[in-house]
Amino acid sequence: MNVYVHVTNGGFEHEIWELTRVFFPSWSVKVFDHLPAQSDNPGEKGDSCGDLLVVAEYTCSDFEIVAKSCLKDGRGRVLFESQRSQKLDDRTRGSYLKRKREIKKVLCQCVYDVLSRFTGKYPNWGILTGVRPLKVVHHLMDDGLSDEEVLSALKSEYYVRDDKASLLVETANNQRDIVKSSSADTVSLYIHIPFCTTRCLYCSFPSVVMDGYKEIVDDYIDSLVTELDKVVSVLLHKGISIQSLYIGGGTPTALAYPQLERLLSAVDLLLDGCSVREYTVECGRPDTLDIDKLSLLKAFGVNRISINPQTMNQETLDEIGRRHTVEQVVSRFHMARYVGFDCINMDIIVGLPGEGVPHMEKTMKAIAGLQPDNLTVHTLAVKRASRLKDSLDKYPLTSDDTAERMLEVCQRWVKRMGMVPYYLYRQKYMVGNLENVGYTKPGKACIYNIQMMGENQTIWAFGAGAVSKVYFPENDCIQRVPNVKDVKEYMDRLEEMIRRKMRFIDLCKGGVEDDL
Repeated sequence: MNVYVHVTNGGFEHEIWELTRVFFPSWSVKVFDHLPAQSDNPGEKGDSCGDLLVVAEYTCSDFEIVAKSCLKDGRGRVLFESQRSQKLDDRTRGSYLKRKREIKKVLCQCVYDVLSRFTGKYPNWGILTGVRPLKVVHHLMDDGLSDEEVLSALKSEYYVRDDKASLLVETANNQRDIVKSSSADTVSLYIHIPFCTTRCLYCSFPSVVMDGYKEIVDDYIDSLVTELDKVVSVLLHKGISIQSLYIGGGTPTALAYPQLERLLSAVDLLLDGCSVREYTVECGRPDTLDIDKLSLLKAFGVNRISINPQTMNQETLDEIGRRHTVEQVVSRFHMARYVGFDCINMDIIVGLPGEGVPHMEKTMKAIAGLQPDNLTVHTLAVKRASRLKDSLDKYPLTSDDTAERMLEVCQRWVKRMGMVPYYLYRQKYMVGNLENVGYTKPGKACIYNIQMMGENQTIWAFGAGAVSKVYFPENDCIQRVPNVKDVKEYMDRLEEMIRRKMRFIDLCKGGVEDDL
């Protein structure tokens, strides 16, 4: 079954496509760049009369937005239709960005109207379909709305469920000081180590299994250090400050001790005493950690690490391809505390194959016993690049209702642990159309996570598959500057990756070029 989407004016096809997909998760949703003639209506041929067509259009004068949408069946008959209008105040009329956001909101409201009437569904997140729903909240707060007014807007204008709206406002308040601390002269750095001991069932990150790449790991570090040296030295020369530094993967601690030491030494030499407020290294796999590596990280000024079990149920760990034990998670956590780390994050995943509410209770009880400083609760997302995507017959997805109850278990335990939500994001193809939430104890929020998801600070990213995000405040937009994903290709094209970054460093003081 297919749903076709057409926006008469163009410009918001992606948003309407995403919203339509929420209502029809098992259907194929496609964008039509032109309104089909009667003869080529999707349902006019063969057995496709069950197909649907979503049509949306809008007009925007200096004073008013008018939006319309209708849902047609495969033979072109209108099933439901909606029309909405909204007056523009002086502040919105005078801002291109504000007007664009309002057009998108009213257009999505119309589409939501017809699709909810047809399906009887009222999604938890309403018309908020993007990765970063918190951006809407911060925009509303920037406009001077109180918390109560923001809550009201989320529920009445964006159709967000009460508990999700409250979660958004609470999270926004907990991160707002860091979000507002961004400036054009402050950036964060990300360094990508694309090597893992195994590839997890659900993983879609640009990473490879170490066993097949051992011969080139040293060469990769050489390339990485070269890229860092040439780019970061220019940034520092221009007076740019580095707020946070994050080494992720993959699994950075999958590197052998001498390789890890060489990387950390190069970073230390490059920064040359520059003050970095937060320095994180992902130690995701506990079986890659020992007392020597942890001591090495501590000696080089790393002040935040992640030890990520994903679950504390051994049978699930075995099933998803993580070759470590629950006992190793516990022992390495205590080892990190012994070395002196006072900011340790742990990640877990709701909806892993075969898990239900009792499994989540067991996981959360075990984590509460460790008392990490941060806890990131992910909801399983089925990504195209994962092994899970091609194995759904073997690993059926957790039901939406079960995933929701598992999330409630997590929320109950994090409150007991004295944690509050500090960042939140969503992904496509998430079980239950839910969310990922980072929780923290007071004073331990991860700056990098907030800035990466907030998209109002430039993040320079290094290594194979790393994507820099250059922020242009004049346009309030991000320009992605990707490195190639393949490890060997990255090394071969290193100079090209460096030149690409240099071009954007020169642009950072101005606006986005027209041809970008």
